[in-house]
Amino acid sequence: MDRRTFAVLCELLRGTGRLKIDGLVSVEEQVCMFLHILAHHVKNRTIHNRFQRSGETVSRYFNSVLCAVLQLHNILLISPDPVPENCTDEKWKWFKNCLGALDGTFIQVHVPEVDKPRFRSRKGEIATNVLGVCSRDMIFTFVLPGWEGSASDSRVLRDALSRPTGLKVPTGMDVGGISEVNEQERRGGRRVWTKEEEDALLSILDEIVANGGRADCGSFKSGTVKNIETRMACAIPNCGLKAVPHIESKLKFWKKQYGIVYDMLNTSGFGWNDVRKCIEVDSDEAWKSYVQHHKQAEGFRGKHFPLYERLANIFGKDRANGKAAQTPDQQATDFDEGDNSGNEFEIPESFSPMSMNQSQSDFYGNQAASQSSCRKRLRSKSTDPIASSMNRFSDMMKEAMEKTTEAFKEFGQILATNKANEYERIAHELQRIDIRRVDQVRVMKMFVQKPVIAGIFKASDSDEDKQQFIMEILAGEFDD
Repeated sequence: MDRRTFAVLCELLRGTGRLKIDGLVSVEEQVCMFLHILAHHVKNRTIHNRFQRSGETVSRYFNSVLCAVLQLHNILLISPDPVPENCTDEKWKWFKNCLGALDGTFIQVHVPEVDKPRFRSRKGEIATNVLGVCSRDMIFTFVLPGWEGSASDSRVLRDALSRPTGLKVPTGMDVGGISEVNEQERRGGRRVWTKEEEDALLSILDEIVANGGRADCGSFKSGTVKNIETRMACAIPNCGLKAVPHIESKLKFWKKQYGIVYDMLNTSGFGWNDVRKCIEVDSDEAWKSYVQHHKQAEGFRGKHFPLYERLANIFGKDRANGKAAQTPDQQATDFDEGDNSGNEFEIPESFSPMSMNQSQSDFYGNQAASQSSCRKRLRSKSTDPIASSMNRFSDMMKEAMEKTTEAFKEFGQILATNKANEYERIAHELQRIDIRRVDQVRVMKMFVQKPVIAGIFKASDSDEDKQQFIMEILAGEFDD
């Protein structure tokens, strides 16, 4: 990035990016720290040594610049123009009406240990799959980050097209790929598997998974399909099943079906019927809305799918779900809601335990920026800067303690209300059970004195268990 581009970016962030300007760190220094971290992938400690700022200051301003950059998405992400019909450019005249190109790229990330299987890509890296769309002059028009590395590019693209604020393709245009006619012709020559062959393949796959033959990303290790071919020939002689294309295509077909059902079960309004072994939907509106953006799910509502549990064991339950993926519009909206939402238990921003680790100049600079001009004039007249600084610190701590006390009082009132509601629900449960009123009073008294016993009562599954538990209480089993 040259100096002119750097100055333009700083001016954009200063004018329309809502960058926090407090007089302590200049906009140019904030942006410089931000770009240095992104370009060189350095840690907080490196920026701390290079710019002589505390680690907390570096982290705070990095997040501030990041939020400001996201607010510029309407300016930085342009709307592409298609290649015109009368284009004479030797490079682009063959791509009439083309809007640009898109592709997914893996970016390595650090995630908790429990999430690593979902983020492990086919190359074995812990990464996130980021979809990028650019115009013909190499300017980004859309970005969708957040999908796990185990998700395929086609799945990320479908998600981008289905989002309200996602990738928009103009009417009359489409995303390149396999046409429906070619897909139907390709499926016309598929081999029909018998029930015996499918059961044998499932048994072999269960054994392979039990022996550790599946990778964390859900795919099988190299040579597994060839091994399945050999074992299928031994289990069913003269079946004629080959690794390619028979077994490989069957695995892809099952994995696709499992993925469709898995995604529906992880959507609000969808559930699994263990008796009928099928998908159930709360309402027709939820189903129509889902199918509108997921065409491959048509026909799965109420469809008998008894293989789901076995396929979940074979292909793994740690499937990518894309819950962390957000478009630039969604990220900007979330930051706006975070800035504008009122939290009645929030301690003022000026009071933070981390601020005690700041340098003396940082601390006093923050306080000076938050005071009125009258206070600044009084401060300039002070003959004892140490005494005035201690007074300001004392006032700040007093105000923070008062607000903290009020917050704890309100929090205690909420806890008391929740406790009263809990005992009210227990009283209703006791009324449904056929016991005398005097016994109900004795039991409630025991619950108030011993909350552990009340917890055991609530954990009981059936009314019979609850009634038996109450009889034991009345018999004195829990008396000290």
